[in-house]
Amino acid sequence: MEGLIVEPSRTYQKLLSSAIESGGLETQQVSSGSEALMLLRKQPFDLVFVAMHLQDMDASMFSSHLRADLRTRQIPVVMVTSNEDKKLLDEAFSAGVTEIFAKHELDKITSYTAQFSRKNGSKTMSGRILYIEDSPSAASMTSAVLRESGYTVDHFASGEEGIAAFQKYAYDLVLTDILLKGKLNGYGTVKALRHLEDESKKYVPLLVFSVLDEVAHKVELLRLGANDYVTKPLIQEELLARVSNLITSKKLLDKAITQQNLLQELAMKDPLTGLYNRYFLMEAAPSKMCEAARYDIPCSLVIVNMDQFKSVNENYGHPRGDTVLREVASLLTKSIRQEDIAARFDGEEFVLLLSHCNASNAAIVAEKIRKSIENLHPSDLDATASFGIAEIRQDSTENFSEIFKAAREAIRQAQSNGGNQVMTRL
Repeated sequence: MEGLIVEPSRTYQKLLSSAIESGGLETQQVSSGSEALMLLRKQPFDLVFVAMHLQDMDASMFSSHLRADLRTRQIPVVMVTSNEDKKLLDEAFSAGVTEIFAKHELDKITSYTAQFSRKNGSKTMSGRILYIEDSPSAASMTSAVLRESGYTVDHFASGEEGIAAFQKYAYDLVLTDILLKGKLNGYGTVKALRHLEDESKKYVPLLVFSVLDEVAHKVELLRLGANDYVTKPLIQEELLARVSNLITSKKLLDKAITQQNLLQELAMKDPLTGLYNRYFLMEAAPSKMCEAARYDIPCSLVIVNMDQFKSVNENYGHPRGDTVLREVASLLTKSIRQEDIAARFDGEEFVLLLSHCNASNAAIVAEKIRKSIENLHPSDLDATASFGIAEIRQDSTENFSEIFKAAREAIRQAQSNGGNQVMTRL
């Protein structure tokens, strides 16, 4: 089963996808309503998740288009929003939206998706297994059982081959015998797998099996890092149950880690432009200033303010204004180095923190960006920006707020002179 996510924020796309996939659905993501409608005409989806506000339409309009097409009129539509306006929510229901969740209700979205999956289709077993077994007959029989249950199985006859594959590919489970031919037996294989430095491999579960049924052997293997132990001869139902439990737990942990990373990213990033937000800037800037002072490194602050931007929103609407901001943000990211910081501070105001860059060099960078914005014509509109620059001097006692105030004063001077200029605080 597969769900379609229609969401303009790439970061929230990932977060929502993680929540939905935890509920048992695969996902595809698009950013606009027109992309989604075109995709829905080409392939079937079981469920659609849509943001209330898209780049080209709102959720109500999107749902109306969906319901007007015989091919898609029966697909459930779930709207995800942070808006609590009852009138707008009622309009969405009237247009064909079947369920509404708040953006922060990821646990509820996962539960809803899981219930939908159970009700509308059976969830098959899946996962990639690394299987290490030196007996051809045992390997053939066990591999067949696992593959018939839906798993992908990579079989190797020695620990050395298995370890090499483990380092090269991504696995959901390692299944290994203890008595192996070659330099490494099962103990050595388990120990080697658990001592790899790759952080992405450390939570892959290990299921070991052996004809040995002594408690001391089991304890030693668990101490080395095995997650479970099965005694030979293998009982098919028991093996499948243990494999399913370990892979399910691993996938849930993967989802939890992914969601945690995405939540951290959301806390640092502006959802519209993908740049860092003002909170991240306010935390990062003081440490940058301390570093500059300690190691005598030139550092400059550049404020970028779009000229007459309010008229863009008033004359062309906020969706088009948002497109302008996204295109300008993309240009800023491409115009600076990896060690620099680009942030959306507020509204149409951006901030660049340039390391190893004095005011003169910052002015050169700003002038190039100014010309690029002038020639950009974002969303087919004429747009310009004013720039204010302040250098963070090594011998200065000014804090970040004072430096920021100085750069903003330079901006005001530039805009009072007609805008589309670069001004430096001397």
